[in-house]
Amino acid sequence: MRRLLLPVPVLIASVVALAGCGGGGGGSSSTKSAADWASGYCSAATTWVNTLEQQRTAARSGSTSPGDAAQAVTTQTNDFTQTIDGLGAPDTPDGSTSESTAKALATTLQGRVGRITAAASTTNPNVTAAQQKKIVGDQIAASLSDVATTTGQLETNDAALGTAIKASPDCTKLDAALAAAK
Repeated sequence: MRRLLLPVPVLIASVVALAGCGGGGGGSSSTKSAADWASGYCSAATTWVNTLEQQRTAARSGSTSPGDAAQAVTTQTNDFTQTIDGLGAPDTPDGSTSESTAKALATTLQGRVGRITAAASTTNPNVTAAQQKKIVGDQIAASLSDVATTTGQLETNDAALGTAIKASPDCTKLDAALAAAK
């Protein structure tokens, strides 16, 4: 068997280069300033709230089917939860807690979307169209409440992030969208 002997400088350079590779994998380990994190979260949440409110109104009025409303809500929820996953932790003393709080919201919303989709696509003859509309509407209302509650938790449980949320025009828009959706 033949050995390959590398000169020491080449070996050291290779080790240094390889040390920069790899990483945590799976999730985002980056941090954003509190202001950037608040803006990204609130902007995505506002778009999500507006879509949900539009679909809830359309489903209640009968201008869209529960299935079409469920599809729009699913798409927008997927976009929102991907944004949350991409935000990582805000660069604050309580950033990892804020990241966990936001990710817990994403999980909750995905569960609600599952219930919306199941209600809208059921073939159970005992579930009426009116019941489907009610389930979709109730899950949307609960989802909106979840976002409002979580946003409040982010603001209160992370002082630095709370300051950024209060100062962010995107978060002001989110507050207005949530108030309009009630």
